[in-house]
Amino acid sequence: MATFLMHPPGAGSSTITVNGRKYSTTPGTPIPVPDFDAAVLQANGWMATTNGGTGTTVARPLNPKSNTVFYDSTLGIDVVWDGKTWRNKITGAIA
Repeated sequence: MATFLMHPPGAGSSTITVNGRKYSTTPGTPIPVPDFDAAVLQANGWMATTNGGTGTTVARPLNPKSNTVFYDSTLGIDVVWDGKTWRNKITGAIA
């Protein structure tokens, strides 16, 4: 079973029940969700931290493909690899 880190929507409820399982978190704090519930959460405005995994700043992938997204637990944000540097996914600033 694959797991996705999911962020709640910035506005609205950050608590949802999917297939009998209750998910709740605060904005900016992703939670692990099984793949079979992730699509339902996305359809309800939640965002997935995709393809690069999660970990500390020093644990970021060394040779990622462009557009790899990684949840940096040291910074508490998603960062995306632009092909040359890691950037804050929201602001575009170097992270």
